[in-house]
Amino acid sequence: MLSAAGVIVASYVVGSVPIAYLVGRVTKGIDIREHGSGNVGASNVWQSVSRAIAVPVGLAQVAQGAAGVFIARAVGEPEGVQVAAGLAVVLAHDWNPWLRFTGGRGIGPAIGFMGALSLPALVAFIVVALAGIVLKAIPQSIALALIGTPLAALVAADRSSVVLGLALLSVAVLLKRLLANAAPDPAYPRPQVWLTRLVYDRDDPDRDAWVRRNLEPSMRR
Repeated sequence: MLSAAGVIVASYVVGSVPIAYLVGRVTKGIDIREHGSGNVGASNVWQSVSRAIAVPVGLAQVAQGAAGVFIARAVGEPEGVQVAAGLAVVLAHDWNPWLRFTGGRGIGPAIGFMGALSLPALVAFIVVALAGIVLKAIPQSIALALIGTPLAALVAADRSSVVLGLALLSVAVLLKRLLANAAPDPAYPRPQVWLTRLVYDRDDPDRDAWVRRNLEPSMRR
């Protein structure tokens, strides 16, 4: 049987498969990090590669997040190891070793992590995220949803290891939002750009300007 360390390493390897990056390379021959938001995730596949492909990419990333937990559970590891294995997937996704430690934001794997460990946390996350879609404040609602998930698990009397895991998950995903895949462009003023990243999940509050920044001038209209 796999040891706890082996389970965590195996989960990290699962999380390190850069699905969105591979899809961009195979279907359009592009490095998705150089297009759209620069994020290696389903949202940027939607923007830069194909809307039809974005859904299965997102589902695959959710499955990656759940896989770490299920691998640990399948070999009889305790809940603490299951939590660690799930977090390993998210860390590998966000700071991918095959992509020079760039990666996605971790939302897909985070959803899989929550679904495998805490249904109340997942429901709370979805409710807040959907409210953000209705209010057209998606980045802000995602941040609030992440912060609220450990609280939801605590209220639901989930085990302490799960509550702690959800808190660490929130820290990891929000830290990736802050650090992104590169330092801010010098054109953006400090320290406002760091707050902009936390609130808007990008360096520019104008989403269209941010997504179109890498396009040729004739294509920015």
